[in-house]
Amino acid sequence: MSRAETTARLGWVTGVIAAATLPHLGHLPPWVPLLLAACILWRLGVATRGLPVPPGWVRIGLAFACFLGVLATYGTINGLHPGSALLVVMMALKLLETRRPRDLVVLLLIAYFLVFAGFLNNQSLPWGVYLLAVAWLTTAALQQATRPRAPLPAAEALALSGRLLVGAIPVMLILFLLFPRLPGPLWGIGASPGSATTGLSEEMSPGDITELGLSEELAFRARFDTAPPRNSELYWRALVLDEFNGRTWRRSRPRSQMPLQADQLVPGGRVIDYDIVIEPHGRHWVFALDVPVGAGGDEVIQAADLRLATVRPVNERRTLRLTSDLAAAADLALPRRDQEHYLRLPPEGNPRSRALAQELRAGSADDDGVIQALLTRFRQESFYYTLLPPPLGRHPVDEFLFDTREGFCEHYASAFATVMRAAGIPARVVLGYQGGELNPLSGYHVIRQSDAHAWTEVWLADQGWIRIDPVAAVAPYRVSDGLMGALRAGEARAGRSVQAMQWRRQAARVWDAANTWWNTSVVGYDDASQRRLLERLGFEGQHARTLVILLAAGLAASLLVLALVLARGLLPKRRDPVVLAWAQLCARLARRGLPLQPGETPRAFAERVAAARPELAVRTRALARQYQQLRYEPDPAPDLRERFLSGARRFRPGGWSRAVR
Repeated sequence: MSRAETTARLGWVTGVIAAATLPHLGHLPPWVPLLLAACILWRLGVATRGLPVPPGWVRIGLAFACFLGVLATYGTINGLHPGSALLVVMMALKLLETRRPRDLVVLLLIAYFLVFAGFLNNQSLPWGVYLLAVAWLTTAALQQATRPRAPLPAAEALALSGRLLVGAIPVMLILFLLFPRLPGPLWGIGASPGSATTGLSEEMSPGDITELGLSEELAFRARFDTAPPRNSELYWRALVLDEFNGRTWRRSRPRSQMPLQADQLVPGGRVIDYDIVIEPHGRHWVFALDVPVGAGGDEVIQAADLRLATVRPVNERRTLRLTSDLAAAADLALPRRDQEHYLRLPPEGNPRSRALAQELRAGSADDDGVIQALLTRFRQESFYYTLLPPPLGRHPVDEFLFDTREGFCEHYASAFATVMRAAGIPARVVLGYQGGELNPLSGYHVIRQSDAHAWTEVWLADQGWIRIDPVAAVAPYRVSDGLMGALRAGEARAGRSVQAMQWRRQAARVWDAANTWWNTSVVGYDDASQRRLLERLGFEGQHARTLVILLAAGLAASLLVLALVLARGLLPKRRDPVVLAWAQLCARLARRGLPLQPGETPRAFAERVAAARPELAVRTRALARQYQQLRYEPDPAPDLRERFLSGARRFRPGGWSRAVR
């Protein structure tokens, strides 16, 4: 094998190694890609400049040191990220000792494993397309590495690899649809909680926030079985904050972890079934339409404060089947101990808010009158919804209600709940999301981190917990039209940010629909999806046996079709009638002592025949000229083909002649 061929094969293999490593760069320690780059450059230098190959004891010592390096970096060699780092190290060191095509094959097989690990690390649609392209490139490199002759041109190698992959599609689809699925997603075993994000927090301190960022990150998607509720009814419950120290709202852990009792909920008759697809956020939260009354499977539990939670943290994309009752009533009879808990305020702080509560109480006939009086105050006085609120000091609720009067949902929810408690009405703050954008292409509502919202719940005797959203009194368009409708015209910075978000969202609808299909139909294809597919095909019961039979039948059918296609390619192709007619004409002349010589053109052959058999000169020259026109001219006359075929069939040389050479 020449040096040029060796270098060409190494070029293919090193290109595949670099492409397969790219998806892992985000979690690899810096020394691993540096080691890989050094080994690639050194091996190419060995092939092109004759650099010495490191001796065996150096390679063994380096392998041991790299193993210890991976172990020291991750603390283990088990898991997705440590395993990926170990694969990259193995490829780098193996590259230094490649001598035969078999060594290149081993490297490419490791690259296949690295591609698979890349999909486990990130199942998004862009990375899926990229990794499929890397698999295509790896297959082409495998062909180049195992060829006994010189490597093929790049375009030809990629075309051959593409045909091989296309031929494998039927088998791939059969295995994807019918191979028994694990109860949970396989790639969840390597998920990292530290990489998840969410727009919510388990604490809320409105006075400490002076600018609310706008994030277009996806929180979750929802698709309703029937007509969706109005946007003003899309309150997605996540957390309940019920302890307040005068500045910060928190969850009371023991109380929030109590399970929901059967007698806490009274049905209201507005039951809605829907699916949600939650993005990884590293917590146990489930975002459910208020009020959730049911969840499919054993993975989701419901707490006494009506929120839903998963048994395991949501570290991978998860699809859940939920049921909500928009008119359900909760806790019609709240125990006295619980009422006292939801009335609790710190001994001191926010004195003006406490005085306002007493004033509202004195001027109202009942609890509902107190609630309406404070909402009227928000509605009629100069309160503003803003994403750029001023900072608040020692008494944040007082300063917000009487001084700044500017804030976003957390400011209003905190102030409303504080005044309600001071007026003797049990209250709590609920965190979640409000609204959502319907993507008509996918049928899903898309809820982003910028839709994060806070509202208040108050408890009234014989009515239970009632949702009160003070923002609806100050900026009703925030609830009906989303965040854009609530911004004041004077907030140029926030307004520009949201406007930019709006046009980007419009441009991203098609992309979002493609991502939704990918996440729900491909990444989210699990055991339950497989069962539903079998039920739609008419197969019910004996799930495992049905899968085995269908899998065997499907593989047999697909392999039979593939074999027939390959066999058809081995059959001789039908020759062009023009070429066949010329070959028959030449055969007739050969039987009369005038064979076509190797490399002889049709014109030269016709002249030789004319010299040996003058009586055939005109016909032979005409047929040779017509044949050349049909074979080589870009646009021959329309009737020329039929004239040539007719003349060639009627051509009979007759007699014998001495061949002229």
